[in-house]
Amino acid sequence: MIMGANIGTTVTNTIVSLGQSMDRKMFRRAFAGATVHDCFNWLCVVIFLPLEALLHPLEKISAAITSSISDDDQVTDLDFLKVITKPLTSKIIRIDKSTIKNIAKYCTQA
Repeated sequence: MIMGANIGTTVTNTIVSLGQSMDRKMFRRAFAGATVHDCFNWLCVVIFLPLEALLHPLEKISAAITSSISDDDQVTDLDFLKVITKPLTSKIIRIDKSTIKNIAKYCTQA
């Protein structure tokens, strides 16, 4: 999926560079930047796709990362954002149930 996204952005940045076509100098710079970006993305796919197919390094790295987040060997239903943001949001957001009930009562009365 990541490699497909890399290929997808190669088209996007070229289209964006076409937006600079009114100014010749800026268009050359934008198109050159887009071309470098394209080459980088294609080179990454050419290197990492066969490497992943043979040795599975990305799979092993992601398994190591997810095992540090969860104790389960089989991570099936893990909400990464919740794991990352819960410590912060629990300190910031406090739900006052009585306020929610009062709002609900007011909405039903109207």
